[in-house]
Amino acid sequence: MKFTVSSVAKSTARLGSLSEFTRIPEAVLETPLLLLHTRGASVPHLSYDLLQMVSTESQILQMPLVTLVDHTKNVKAFGKGIAEFAGLKEYLNYVSVQDSGTTTPEGYHEKNSVSLWTRGGRKLIDPQTYITCIEALKPDMFQAMVDGDTTSNSSVKRVRRSVDDTVKFAGICANLKEKSEVLKDTPMLACITGGYNIKERLRCITELKGLDVAGYVLEGFHTNGESATNLIWEDLEPVLTETIESLPDNLPRAFHGPVTPIILLKLVSKGIDIFDATFPWLVAERAGALIFPNTLLKGNAPITETLPSVKSQALITPKEKDGSLENENSKDELVDRVFEINIKDKLYFNDTRPLVEDCSCYCCRKYSRSYIHHLSTTSELQGPILLMMHNLHHYINFFRSIRLAIREDQLQGLHSTLEQFVTSRRS
Repeated sequence: MKFTVSSVAKSTARLGSLSEFTRIPEAVLETPLLLLHTRGASVPHLSYDLLQMVSTESQILQMPLVTLVDHTKNVKAFGKGIAEFAGLKEYLNYVSVQDSGTTTPEGYHEKNSVSLWTRGGRKLIDPQTYITCIEALKPDMFQAMVDGDTTSNSSVKRVRRSVDDTVKFAGICANLKEKSEVLKDTPMLACITGGYNIKERLRCITELKGLDVAGYVLEGFHTNGESATNLIWEDLEPVLTETIESLPDNLPRAFHGPVTPIILLKLVSKGIDIFDATFPWLVAERAGALIFPNTLLKGNAPITETLPSVKSQALITPKEKDGSLENENSKDELVDRVFEINIKDKLYFNDTRPLVEDCSCYCCRKYSRSYIHHLSTTSELQGPILLMMHNLHHYINFFRSIRLAIREDQLQGLHSTLEQFVTSRRS
């Protein structure tokens, strides 16, 4: 794999490309890049044909090992890798350790292993077993084994342990990869851990020097799932800045997890190159449809559609959490839904408009909010399918706009458009 940086904006946001993959050498993917999130080697709710209706462009599928570990024996017996096994051979794939869209339980630490929480329960996996699984899956790129179990509240002892284990795991994985006939030419991304401790993150970078890696994953800022949507930028920014400044410029940097669009833009502005599509999936899972502005509005045109106001999670009082919120903020809502509409809301019972005006996705061209409201409230299987098609289409276009904004030095303008949208929904 080859990573090329084509330009760097004033904000340090980078435009680049990933190319020269062994299995599909003609594939060239622009960065900032969106990895399509999968579970069990399939994009949630979407068959191959439906995925093709969302996008026919070259993509990389993110395949969490935690959703595949129970099936590696079958994939190995098949002999051609997870891409062909899943019927997705024209897509590149990247195997990560955990599912960044699902919260990883904290505190389960064992010497020389990490915990994978599968449908069959907790499984301990050591580096040797991990590489054996990767050999069976034969991915186009994979993440080194990592102990990323840290948050802003982690103790110094826990943070140090995460760095020690991550460095140890990376070294073992690199040695096993070098000896493997299957993986010796497969790109491996090393992980940078250390929680919110700058000193420990810099130590992690220093101790990983010398390993033959194709890039870096910034881990340990959250425990996946909803915890990633609640990241506080003021806590994250100083640690992230120091960390990125110590990383080589010629290798890609990845950040996993369903971060909000505004945090994602800030991460892009710091020079992060690779993200995943767990946010649109999480929104679809709670019957949400993404409606945030995913492009630069011409002439700074105001948002004309009247949307239900929402309160941020931090502003919800105990009384409101007990059920006094109306419409979108029902008593079971403990997440910030400012970037989406809750299609189960009664407001959309007779709403004949598409989810988003002028959206070209299959869902918005064919169906109304009213119909998708009906599907969602009656738990019809077509409901999450249509929502996932729309959300993924919306997010892929968002990344196109991000790349265009960097190219035209308008990233701050895109960020301001999002900020204005969030303010308008909170008023």
